[in-house]
Amino acid sequence: MRYNTLTILAALLGKSFSTPLKREVTGITSDAAAFAQSSFDYVIVGGGTAGLVLAARLSEDATVKVGVIEAGETRFDDADVNTPAYLGQALFNPLYDWAYETVPQATLNGRSVSLNLGKMIGGGSALNFMIWQRGCQGDYDNWSQLGIEGGWDWAGLLPYFEKTENVTPGPLDTPYNFTEPSGSGDGEGNSGPLPVGYNNFYSTIEGPYAQALLSLGVPQNADPDNGDTTGLFNSAASVDPATGNRSYSGRDYLLPNVGRSNLAVLTGAQATKIQFTHSRGNATATGVQFTASGTNYTVSSRKEVILSAGSLHTPQLLELSGIGDEARLTALGIPVVVANSDVGENLQDHQTLNSGFLLNDPDVPTVDTLFSNASFAATQEELYLTNHTGFFTYTPSALSFHPLQQFWTEDELDTALAQLQTEITQANLSTFINKQFQLQIDGIKQGAVGQMELLFVAGVLGASSTDQENFVDMSNFASRPFSRGSVHINTTDPLAPPLIDTAYLQFSFGKYYLLYQRHITRNLSQIAPLSSFIASPLNPSANVTTDEDFENFVIENVGTEWHQVGTASLGPLGEGGVVASDLIVYGTSNLRVVDASIMPMQIGAHIQATVYAIAEKAADIIKAAQ
Repeated sequence: MRYNTLTILAALLGKSFSTPLKREVTGITSDAAAFAQSSFDYVIVGGGTAGLVLAARLSEDATVKVGVIEAGETRFDDADVNTPAYLGQALFNPLYDWAYETVPQATLNGRSVSLNLGKMIGGGSALNFMIWQRGCQGDYDNWSQLGIEGGWDWAGLLPYFEKTENVTPGPLDTPYNFTEPSGSGDGEGNSGPLPVGYNNFYSTIEGPYAQALLSLGVPQNADPDNGDTTGLFNSAASVDPATGNRSYSGRDYLLPNVGRSNLAVLTGAQATKIQFTHSRGNATATGVQFTASGTNYTVSSRKEVILSAGSLHTPQLLELSGIGDEARLTALGIPVVVANSDVGENLQDHQTLNSGFLLNDPDVPTVDTLFSNASFAATQEELYLTNHTGFFTYTPSALSFHPLQQFWTEDELDTALAQLQTEITQANLSTFINKQFQLQIDGIKQGAVGQMELLFVAGVLGASSTDQENFVDMSNFASRPFSRGSVHINTTDPLAPPLIDTAYLQFSFGKYYLLYQRHITRNLSQIAPLSSFIASPLNPSANVTTDEDFENFVIENVGTEWHQVGTASLGPLGEGGVVASDLIVYGTSNLRVVDASIMPMQIGAHIQATVYAIAEKAADIIKAAQ
């Protein structure tokens, strides 16, 4: 038992003192009281994708101590997290998923849309569908066109993509018939913490799908990581070829470093407010209030507080702490620390529609077969456990990105863009958003980058069936949507979900986008050799044939691709920016944001690799500032 001076004096004098013993914690802990009493140089809010990258990199310096606050728990031995073929099984489970909903969307006839986001160590990297890709060069160079300096462009981020990943090239024998293995091009990282690999198992239906797509004039892309993602390619995945399991920030950034004496990660605790002092016109973050098991605590930070809570929680916490639109905060009785009406604005999300098809041959292997065919599942499980191969390691690999000119006629595109321009003018948008839209329209007209994405899945996304049937999904994604929504609080209750307005289909152009893609997938299913595998369309059904039918289907079924960005954006102060190029929140001296909310414009790609790169770059920025 340890004794401090007050305890000894109390024993000698017969008096009691209430000063508690100070306990320093390390590693992963659920001891909220001890965490609150510990001393930290950096307190990171959010143990997700970005937060754990920062924790690992900042704690490389043994002279500083890093604390992380995470609302979820560890899931290191959980098959629903680790096993790639179980993708989607953890969705809507409150042990893994915040499972939010948008406010009713007027453009969707008042329908609310479900939004899934990871609630566990690793955050979204432990819940997502593991697709690993970079955006195209123009995606990141557009950021610099918005007045953002500091190397937030393709050249400035490329070293951090490479720093993150450890890529194992895929097999040469794939349905895509490339002359070189995927992942063997220049510019792939091969010494980073995060293992990245390619499928070792392909369903017999993936080749026919690729042939059908190529017959429409879609080019193949052997190296989509070189800054050009256009065409059909064999996607990498955040899967470790050595184990066959998901790789994610919890397993690959935190676990190897969790034994450091200067790193502590608190689980089961939700941050509720940032504490500030004021000097020289700036607010200085001194600590974070949080709640765990119904008890409120405060932990102090000597150097910085870093928000890595994601695009939905970061603006919520900023507003709860007094940073946001002055009128909104005042109406809720929250003292204004920094007035910035751009907090929580500029929300962007990829929109998705899934087209399901029933196959006519139950022997075609799909994810569904793992649940409906015990013999097949047993064989694949043996491969998974012994060789770390087989269908249990499967992730969707057939990705393609398409300029609109690939499927739209010139007249169709001109008409749609003219209508879009009219609607933009009538919307009375900010200068920041108008600049974004002009860059997007220029990109559409140039026809050099993909505006729509198709993703083929041998199985039904996020579902399983024990019936003796199997299915495929052809998912349609709007890669560069024009919708701009918001995330705001409407209560001072920090545990209440924020109001999330994704503004899906805000402009008619977004609906045209998805309508065309819906027709494309229906047409693809009727092209040989793919057509010989298809029994019937499921959603939309074969009865959906007219433009009106398809439009109703879009409105009733459009949803999220789980890629929310932009709500605490990089950008000039007063022109859309919430954080400066060093990621410090304007009006503060030491509060930073490091997560997808800083991305000023959506990229035409799945975003997890970009979030890792942002966090790696941010770690270097923070280290250089000390």
